[in-house]
Amino acid sequence: IYSPPSENGTYGGQPISYPVQLENPDLKWEESNNLDLGLELGFLENRYLFEISYYNKWSTDVLLNVQVPKSTGFATYWDNVAEVLNRGIELSFTGRFFDGEKFGWTSIFNIANNYNEITSIGPYSEDAVSGGTNDTRVVVGYPIGTNFLVRFSHVDPENGRPVYLDINGEETYTWDPANRVPVGSVLPKVYGGFTNNFRLGNWSFSLLITYSLGANIYDSSSKRQLGVVTDWNMRTEIFQRWTTPGQTDAVYPRLTMKKETYGAGTPWINTDLWLKKGDYMRFKVFSVAYTFPQVKVSRSYAIKNLKIGASVTNFLTFTNFEGLDPEIARDFENPTDRNMSPNITYLTPPQARTYNISLSMTF
Repeated sequence: IYSPPSENGTYGGQPISYPVQLENPDLKWEESNNLDLGLELGFLENRYLFEISYYNKWSTDVLLNVQVPKSTGFATYWDNVAEVLNRGIELSFTGRFFDGEKFGWTSIFNIANNYNEITSIGPYSEDAVSGGTNDTRVVVGYPIGTNFLVRFSHVDPENGRPVYLDINGEETYTWDPANRVPVGSVLPKVYGGFTNNFRLGNWSFSLLITYSLGANIYDSSSKRQLGVVTDWNMRTEIFQRWTTPGQTDAVYPRLTMKKETYGAGTPWINTDLWLKKGDYMRFKVFSVAYTFPQVKVSRSYAIKNLKIGASVTNFLTFTNFEGLDPEIARDFENPTDRNMSPNITYLTPPQARTYNISLSMTF
């Protein structure tokens, strides 16, 4: 791949172009073996439906963008590196509890689990396939984009300094990237949704609830807003910092502008102190509508199916996550960072609460 000449200026009065991607003549298509199984059961004329689905996907020669020595003149290149296992199960239940002329009630509930594991990355190390600035990596035996971090142990009660764990689990004041290990859970243990639809005469109501349990979120902005004091605004959680010798309940270390106090050469330190529980239950959508009987305008003209409704989205969320929104989906630095950082949030705006009014009719 070469850069467009129009973007590179000129040399000797002539437009120039140069290679921007290191070639790999051995690249080939990824290969996958899939197994999909499903079972559906219906009772009482399908008033109650149960579904169970299972899948198992084994992928080889998976393409990854890996780092290469700078002496090559490039930073990364694509290679058929990984072997990846994906398997999961999903359960679903649909029940039409009432289906009368005046009243109806239908519920739909589903729950799912997905297991992802890197089983091989060939000759490469974890740092060869990184996930941007947040220390997410491809680690054999773990999911893609696993948090690869120095473990935070506690705040020293006497001096307020952060205490870390080295690679052997021993306490240390020094933050060293050599002590990074896989931590946390990128993927939720279970996730799904619960929908209830009600009908009462000409009125209809619908409520959708979504949930996710068992995943961690890496709050990347925390290391700038709750760590070493820089030109960033601090968050109110900083009130839980160490302030007095002998304090044993401090969540965050002492305030300081010196990165050396945190035992590092950088003020912005990646540790699992910023790895938070991401469990949530969200009342995603609630809607109400009224359908009018046929409205006659004249003997030969009528308005049919006149319906007016209102809805609200993202109106209530239950979570212990300290950040703005546990249901994260942010823009990343580049496509690799997006694929490799599934549980990272960085000043991600929360999903908006929206209100809608609708009117529909047929003539």
